[in-house]
Amino acid sequence: MGGTGATSVEARPGGERPNVEVTLIRAARALSSKLDLDAACVAVLDAVEDVFGAQASWILLYDEESDVLRTKLFRGPDSAVYAGVTVPAGAGLVGMAFQSRQVVFVPDVRAEDRWFDPARVHRSKLNSVFMLPLVCEDRGLGVVGLDSPRFTADRPPEPSDIELLEALAAQAAVAIVNAKLYQDSEEDRHRLRTLLNERRQLRRQVRHLRDELRTVGAYGKIIGRSQGLLEAVRQAELVAVGDTTVLLLGETGTGKELLARIVHERSTRAGGAFVAVNCAALPSTLVESELFGHEKGAFTGAVTTKIGKFEVANGGTLLFDEIGDLPGEAQAKLLRVLQDSELQRVGSTQSIKVDVRVIAATNQDLAAAIAERRFRQDLYYRLSAFPIFIPPLRDRMEDVPELAQYFATLLSAKLGKGEMRVCPKTIERLMTYSWPGNVRELANVLERSVILASGHEIGPDLIGFPTAIETPVQLPVDTSVSLAEAERRAILAALASAGWRISGPGGAADELRLKPTTLHAKMRKLGIRRPVKSVPVMPGP
Repeated sequence: MGGTGATSVEARPGGERPNVEVTLIRAARALSSKLDLDAACVAVLDAVEDVFGAQASWILLYDEESDVLRTKLFRGPDSAVYAGVTVPAGAGLVGMAFQSRQVVFVPDVRAEDRWFDPARVHRSKLNSVFMLPLVCEDRGLGVVGLDSPRFTADRPPEPSDIELLEALAAQAAVAIVNAKLYQDSEEDRHRLRTLLNERRQLRRQVRHLRDELRTVGAYGKIIGRSQGLLEAVRQAELVAVGDTTVLLLGETGTGKELLARIVHERSTRAGGAFVAVNCAALPSTLVESELFGHEKGAFTGAVTTKIGKFEVANGGTLLFDEIGDLPGEAQAKLLRVLQDSELQRVGSTQSIKVDVRVIAATNQDLAAAIAERRFRQDLYYRLSAFPIFIPPLRDRMEDVPELAQYFATLLSAKLGKGEMRVCPKTIERLMTYSWPGNVRELANVLERSVILASGHEIGPDLIGFPTAIETPVQLPVDTSVSLAEAERRAILAALASAGWRISGPGGAADELRLKPTTLHAKMRKLGIRRPVKSVPVMPGP
């Protein structure tokens, strides 16, 4: 190779060893304390510079997958030039040091052309290069190198220098292996945590789907051929193909959730979860926690981290039933989630991206709620991109026979009583009732009849309507009276009986088996107001 060529040098016994033990102990302490790979590499170059007074130093680590040596850290005037440089494991002088497992000393970098990229090296400010492979248990980890004014062509590294660098390289190799093992274990722990979180998410979805199956089992599907119902289903199928937000409007018990399921099942999100949230049933103190989740310790009782309904429904559809009952503060946060597609759990500052299609449903007059400042106008506009109205059962009475037989068959099978038939006279009786509770009330009436039936036919004597509707103050069914007027009279009778008290035990809503909010909405719709008591005027003196 000549006097200026690169030489492979082996450590020879003997020679001066100035403070080798002290230097190694100091380096070993520094290196053994580093479990982060970047920090370990910094400690390696700190030790090299401390011992040899290097003006430039570097570490290249071996990447087994690509079979290259990649610059991990470079210090010195050419740090930008060498940042991220890769060298094939068997190429150039660096590759020679790596594969030979021996020290390589190049007294004059510009006089040597066996570099992998000679032009780059010749343009650099490097003078003489002293390189050593990093090896641990016969496993090549990389190469550590330095450029120190202490070594020149006239004064090459002595055996003691080589021995000292080899000792440092051995310590560095152990530190790098430990750091890599720690890094790998941290990545494994992160993957394990991710897998456990995904497993918990799947378990929650499975539990949720089981609950949904039990809930849907009571109805199963939308039954009926009336024009109003068919039009609602047609609109649901049309809007299902995109991600448009849908607002379902209709009285309680009309089947809004079943229509929401049609939207979900006809969409590209059918493989994701369908999550239904009853806003009226959420405790006011836990609304945000239920919807957006919370971190452990976020509030008293938050003993574990909990994901909210949005995260459960990620990739699927989230139904907000009775959206008009959502508290104002939660309305504002819901609006932000709809706008930004991200949320923050209660007690956290970290944002979480969510991909959820939202469907809202209500039996309230949201326009009136906006006027009364109970509902945000901007949220209403966000939710009502595609409104669908579901007609009440009293406006599609032609569906009653089919619905009655469907529920009789379904419920008799559920109760193990064999298939039951609804006789024509029973249908006639069912057709005389205005069904304020809609399809849900019809299902309840048929369930009671199936339980009471002793044979395989449901007769009219087994049909019982709620007592509050059949009180003496309720006018008999008269074909000359409209259904709206009959409902108005029934509500007035219940209000009079309850002394115009709407909510609470014995209130009109309780007697009519309606939610107070539903009764309020009906009263507004029918123009029912509490009469103002006249104040008697006392005669003057």
